[in-house]
Amino acid sequence: MRVRVAGVLLKGGAILLVKHRKRGKNYWLLPGGRVQLGESTQDALKRELSEELSIDVEIGELLFVVEAIKGRDEQIIQPTFSISAKDTDVLKLGADKRVVDFDFFLHDKLGDLIIYPDIKDELIELLKSGNISHKYIYKKWID
Repeated sequence: MRVRVAGVLLKGGAILLVKHRKRGKNYWLLPGGRVQLGESTQDALKRELSEELSIDVEIGELLFVVEAIKGRDEQIIQPTFSISAKDTDVLKLGADKRVVDFDFFLHDKLGDLIIYPDIKDELIELLKSGNISHKYIYKKWID
Protein backbone atom coordinates (compact mmCIF):
# COMPACT_ATOMS: atom_id res chain seq x y z
CA MET A 1 0.00 0.00 0.00
CA ARG A 2 1.24 3.45 -0.88
CA VAL A 3 0.17 6.78 0.62
CA ARG A 4 -0.02 9.66 -1.84
CA VAL A 5 -1.06 13.01 -0.37
CA ALA A 6 -2.72 15.67 -2.54
CA GLY A 7 -3.76 19.30 -2.28
CA VAL A 8 -6.67 21.31 -3.64
CA LEU A 9 -5.61 24.85 -4.52
CA LEU A 10 -8.38 27.06 -5.87
CA LYS A 11 -8.03 30.34 -7.72
CA GLY A 12 -10.96 32.27 -9.17
CA GLY A 13 -13.22 29.22 -9.18
CA ALA A 14 -10.59 27.04 -10.88
CA ILE A 15 -8.57 24.13 -9.50
CA LEU A 16 -4.84 23.56 -9.87
CA LEU A 17 -3.76 20.35 -11.59
CA VAL A 18 -0.30 19.16 -12.58
CA LYS A 19 0.46 17.24 -15.76
CA HIS A 20 2.67 14.15 -15.42
CA ARG A 21 4.45 12.31 -18.18
CA LYS A 22 5.45 8.70 -17.45
CA ARG A 23 6.33 5.99 -19.92
CA GLY A 24 5.04 8.08 -22.82
CA LYS A 25 1.65 8.77 -21.21
CA ASN A 26 0.35 12.17 -20.16
CA TYR A 27 -2.23 12.64 -17.42
CA TRP A 28 -3.30 15.19 -14.81
CA LEU A 29 -3.33 14.91 -11.03
CA LEU A 30 -3.95 17.05 -8.03
CA PRO A 31 -0.53 18.29 -6.91
CA GLY A 32 1.13 16.13 -4.29
CA GLY A 33 2.97 12.86 -4.08
CA ARG A 34 4.31 9.98 -2.05
CA VAL A 35 4.58 10.24 1.71
CA GLN A 36 7.99 9.04 2.87
CA LEU A 37 8.37 6.77 5.88
CA GLY A 38 8.30 8.84 9.08
CA GLU A 39 6.97 11.95 7.30
CA SER A 40 3.58 13.43 8.14
CA THR A 41 1.11 13.83 5.29
CA GLN A 42 1.13 17.60 5.78
CA ASP A 43 4.95 17.80 5.67
CA ALA A 44 4.95 15.58 2.58
CA LEU A 45 2.42 17.82 0.85
CA LYS A 46 4.50 20.93 1.56
CA ARG A 47 7.63 19.16 0.26
CA GLU A 48 5.89 17.88 -2.86
CA LEU A 49 4.48 21.31 -3.77
CA SER A 50 7.94 22.80 -3.37
CA GLU A 51 9.45 20.09 -5.59
CA GLU A 52 6.71 20.18 -8.23
CA LEU A 53 5.88 23.89 -8.44
CA SER A 54 8.50 25.77 -6.38
CA ILE A 55 5.86 27.15 -4.02
CA ASP A 56 5.28 27.23 -0.27
CA VAL A 57 1.76 26.38 0.83
CA GLU A 58 -0.33 26.41 3.96
CA ILE A 59 -2.29 23.24 4.69
CA GLY A 60 -5.99 23.55 5.49
CA GLU A 61 -8.65 21.00 6.28
CA LEU A 62 -8.82 17.41 5.15
CA LEU A 63 -11.40 17.47 2.32
CA PHE A 64 -11.64 13.80 1.37
CA VAL A 65 -9.73 10.52 1.10
CA VAL A 66 -9.41 8.51 -2.10
CA GLU A 67 -8.64 4.80 -2.03
CA ALA A 68 -7.53 3.65 -5.48
CA ILE A 69 -6.56 0.28 -6.86
CA LYS A 70 -3.88 0.57 -9.54
CA GLY A 71 -3.42 -2.50 -11.67
CA ARG A 72 -3.36 -5.84 -9.91
CA ASP A 73 -0.77 -5.14 -7.28
CA GLU A 74 -0.95 -1.58 -5.98
CA GLN A 75 -3.32 0.13 -3.59
CA ILE A 76 -3.08 3.87 -3.05
CA ILE A 77 -4.54 5.90 -0.19
CA GLN A 78 -4.74 9.62 -0.99
CA PRO A 79 -5.70 12.03 1.78
CA THR A 80 -6.58 15.30 0.08
CA PHE A 81 -6.30 18.64 1.88
CA SER A 82 -7.29 22.17 1.00
CA ILE A 83 -4.16 24.27 0.50
CA SER A 84 -3.46 27.96 0.07
CA ALA A 85 -0.55 30.00 -1.19
CA LYS A 86 0.25 33.67 -0.71
CA ASP A 87 0.98 34.21 -4.41
CA THR A 88 -0.06 31.73 -7.09
CA ASP A 89 1.46 33.92 -9.81
CA VAL A 90 4.93 32.66 -8.84
CA LEU A 91 4.13 29.03 -9.70
CA LYS A 92 6.76 27.44 -11.93
CA LEU A 93 7.89 23.94 -12.75
CA GLY A 94 10.23 22.63 -10.09
CA ALA A 95 12.76 19.82 -9.82
CA ASP A 96 10.32 16.92 -10.35
CA LYS A 97 10.93 15.97 -14.00
CA ARG A 98 7.71 13.93 -14.22
CA VAL A 99 5.75 17.18 -13.92
CA VAL A 100 5.70 18.75 -17.38
CA ASP A 101 2.93 21.35 -17.00
CA PHE A 102 0.36 22.82 -14.63
CA ASP A 103 -2.76 24.89 -14.98
CA PHE A 104 -5.92 26.04 -13.25
CA PHE A 105 -9.12 24.52 -14.66
CA LEU A 106 -12.75 25.58 -14.34
CA HIS A 107 -15.30 22.79 -13.82
CA ASP A 108 -16.40 22.80 -17.47
CA LYS A 109 -12.84 22.08 -18.66
CA LEU A 110 -12.24 18.97 -16.53
CA GLY A 111 -14.36 16.59 -18.63
CA ASP A 112 -11.82 16.21 -21.43
CA LEU A 113 -8.82 15.58 -19.16
CA ILE A 114 -7.33 12.26 -18.10
CA ILE A 115 -7.15 12.62 -14.31
CA TYR A 116 -5.71 10.00 -11.94
CA PRO A 117 -7.26 8.73 -9.87
CA ASP A 118 -10.48 9.40 -11.83
CA ILE A 119 -12.10 11.86 -9.45
CA LYS A 120 -13.40 14.25 -12.14
CA ASP A 121 -16.99 14.07 -10.92
CA GLU A 122 -15.95 14.85 -7.36
CA LEU A 123 -13.74 17.78 -8.46
CA ILE A 124 -16.56 19.17 -10.61
CA GLU A 125 -18.90 18.88 -7.61
CA LEU A 126 -16.35 20.71 -5.44
CA LEU A 127 -15.95 23.52 -7.96
CA LYS A 128 -19.69 23.92 -8.51
CA SER A 129 -20.91 23.64 -4.92
CA GLY A 130 -17.84 24.31 -2.79
CA ASN A 131 -18.21 20.89 -1.17
CA ILE A 132 -17.82 17.17 -1.83
CA SER A 133 -20.65 15.01 -0.57
CA HIS A 134 -18.49 11.90 -0.09
CA LYS A 135 -15.49 12.16 2.21
CA TYR A 136 -14.35 8.65 1.26
CA ILE A 137 -14.02 7.83 -2.46
CA TYR A 138 -13.13 4.41 -3.85
CA LYS A 139 -11.85 4.33 -7.44
CA LYS A 140 -9.87 2.17 -9.82
CA TRP A 141 -6.75 3.81 -11.26
CA ILE A 142 -7.20 2.83 -14.89
CA ASP A 143 -4.35 3.47 -17.34
